[in-house]
Amino acid sequence: MGEPSEAVLEDAAGRVRLRFEQRLAQPAERVWRALTEPAELSVWHPTPFTFEPREGGAVRHRSTAGAPAMPDGRVTAFDPPRLLAYTWGDDELRFELYADGAGTRLVLVHAFADRFKAARDAAGWHVCLRALAGLLDGEPLEATTDADGLPAGWQELNRRYQERFGIPPERATPPPR
Repeated sequence: MGEPSEAVLEDAAGRVRLRFEQRLAQPAERVWRALTEPAELSVWHPTPFTFEPREGGAVRHRSTAGAPAMPDGRVTAFDPPRLLAYTWGDDELRFELYADGAGTRLVLVHAFADRFKAARDAAGWHVCLRALAGLLDGEPLEATTDADGLPAGWQELNRRYQERFGIPPERATPPPR
């Protein structure tokens, strides 16, 4: 139940969007905690954060080993337990939760300007959403890395997304270091 859909790449008024959907067995209130509580974010989110729970509130990313440094952001939409959106550097992340039987359908939309980073970010979110599902299922995934220090499985996902999105490897944005 925890595997996210393959990312869909969309064009949106001069920006690019990645869209994931994931069916989770837990109710929206439980998923919401995993999206908003720092201890839970540190298990699955690439840049855990704290935030002021209101539209316009500040988002402060914590510095963690292996995570890219992110500037503070702003909450752009806040409607618990259904919607959280915030700036992430020059990008925007939007998490939507929909009741789906006894569980929840999570929709993640990541909007940004540089199409050449779409494969990199799609692979990263794919790995992160797997970790989120593991956390929610009570079976947290062990954070393993490959020989290059990247999350296990990321390189294969990145290659697959480059092919799907038509991004030549020589033009693709490399992983953050």
